[in-house]
This record gives sequence, C-alpha cells and structure tokens, in this order.
Amino acid sequence: MRDHSVISRVVRVAAGVFAPGHLGELTQVVPFELVDAVPAETGRVQRRLRELPFRGGGYFLLAMCLFPEVGYRLVWDR
Repeated sequence: MRDHSVISRVVRVAAGVFAPGHLGELTQVVPFELVDAVPAETGRVQRRLRELPFRGGGYFLLAMCLFPEVGYRLVWDR
C-alpha cells in the first residue's frame, strides 16, 4: 500500500499565432479547448476561415471583459 498518490494533468496550449504569449497570458489560464467548446455547444461552429478566427475573438472578448476601463482599441493593441 502506498502512502501517497500522484495526480498529473496534461495541459495543451495552442501553437503558432495562438501560442501563449501571442494572445497574452490568457491562453495559460483559459485553455483553448474551453474557448473552442463554446461554439460547439451552442451550434455556432465557424464554417469559414477568417482573418480573426473564433478562438481569437473569444480571447479578445475575455480580455475586453477583464479590462473594461481601457476600451477595445487598447485591448486589441496589447
């Protein structure tokens, strides 16, 4: 019988343009699977590839909610 247990967790982060650092630290806190699950659960899955994919828009929306006093222009610039 063991006197301790080990629980490990694998966290996947986006690569490329959506890698941590490109969208700020928000991608470290809110995994992209969670952001991708929202349109899947609501039936609003992206059908075309756009300049700003849904994932980027989702993180942008979260950032705007975190910093409402700054305004969307400065949030976008960051």
